[in-house]
Amino acid sequence: MSQILDIDGSVLEGGGQILRISISLSAILGIPVRVYNIRADRVKPGLAEQHLKGLQLVATMCQAKIKGANIGSTEIEFVPGKLRGGHYLADTQTAGSITLLHQVALPCALFADSAVTLDLKGGTNTDLAPQIDYTERVFRNLLNRFGADFNMNILRRG
Repeated sequence: MSQILDIDGSVLEGGGQILRISISLSAILGIPVRVYNIRADRVKPGLAEQHLKGLQLVATMCQAKIKGANIGSTEIEFVPGKLRGGHYLADTQTAGSITLLHQVALPCALFADSAVTLDLKGGTNTDLAPQIDYTERVFRNLLNRFGADFNMNILRRG
């Protein structure tokens, strides 16, 4: 597919969720996307470290070509390739939420061509993000109802 789908990242609450969903679905469906107005309604608009790391993680998982992938960017282009299994690392290098990294990468992992291991480093219990215990105890049980699962080892909370 050569045509790129435009997505307005300021829709609804204007946070990072539109970016995460757009990138995951782009990788799964093989549809190139341009996301603009990223986090437009935030005090500091554009990509923060955790958004950038999630974007880069999925790009690696599907050998995507990306433009605009830098801190503060309010527009990116993402052209996905084939989702591949393997071992992937994402480190926010901040207290950025690993559950938000999980949100963008897990759907892709479920559709990869083989098993995926994700090593995610960052904050486990951060403001404005699902808590790690919710992800492990509630979200995982809901995911099981759809026939999918994941295992989690929390090495250190922070």
